[in-house]
Amino acid sequence: MVKKKSFLNKTKEFLLDHEALYFSVKYGWAFIVCTVSALIFAFGYACFLVPSKLIEAEPDTLRLISGGISGISQNVIIAITLIPGNFIEVHNCESLVYGILYFALNLPLMFLSWFGVGKRFTIFTIINVAEVSLFSFILSNYAEGFVSAVAEFCSANGGMLSRALFAGVCTGLSSALAYKIDASAGGIDVVAYYIGLKKSTMVGKYSVIINSFTITIFVILTMTKVGWTSGQALSVFASVFYAILYLIMTMLVVDLINLRNKKMLIETVTSHEDLGRTLIEMVPHAATQIQAKGVYSGSDKWIIRIVISSYEVKKTVNLIRSLDDSAFISVTELKQVYGRFFTRPIK
Repeated sequence: MVKKKSFLNKTKEFLLDHEALYFSVKYGWAFIVCTVSALIFAFGYACFLVPSKLIEAEPDTLRLISGGISGISQNVIIAITLIPGNFIEVHNCESLVYGILYFALNLPLMFLSWFGVGKRFTIFTIINVAEVSLFSFILSNYAEGFVSAVAEFCSANGGMLSRALFAGVCTGLSSALAYKIDASAGGIDVVAYYIGLKKSTMVGKYSVIINSFTITIFVILTMTKVGWTSGQALSVFASVFYAILYLIMTMLVVDLINLRNKKMLIETVTSHEDLGRTLIEMVPHAATQIQAKGVYSGSDKWIIRIVISSYEVKKTVNLIRSLDDSAFISVTELKQVYGRFFTRPIK
């Protein structure tokens, strides 16, 4: 019996037969996802991290520090205000200064991205970074009423805790969506992704480690600004715990959605000796085949063990079941793999 092709399979085959249309759809979809990623991050920044109207009364104690280049940009803005007799009224144009700094500080990291990760990855990362700068400015200046309403509602129904949680979800979702199209949200994400790619492990923990230094600098700068012995110093120090919660939430969301560096072990028990050879011809990974004997049936069996990326699980399981519908398959999540493991290259 010949299985009917699904609509998605028919569409994919049609696009593959029309190369120009295929690449237009592929890169068009990547641009849309990239834009949504940038908009989500900018929304989280404007509404939860640094809601301008909300922090006007207490600009130093109600501010949440972001991670990565965004956090470094915030630190630079605070440092500018510490310059004696500084001529820049940062508080009057903070969103504009932030957007410029965010884009400028990301540029040097694009060299690491270009030579260490991939050219397509870099191009879409630059697009994402530019859109974050643009959307941050637009939301803070032309959608001020909506942003303020969301920020005030969130602050009134959970305070700093809800702001940290929602900001973490927005930042994590933004980074994870960018990862889905083999791009990044820029900044520390590029460094974390590069390390995760080389070490073949999850990327969230590297972002947290790097961002810890950003938080430390933020505390030093802000405490210097308000005074180490002032009453506000304790509030600034307490806000660090919410910043840590924000980073943890970001890490959890990223690692929940980004499956590229998550490895899975598939163990198959089959009576078909040639299943292993067919499997490695269809999947870009090697496998180990062990001869065994069924305890209940006493018949000869073969155990095939293969390590694959998480996004390949469904395809591999379906392939095994199409070759042997009576095979017993178990799937186990792995924390780390060592050795030569093939990872689909990023362009």
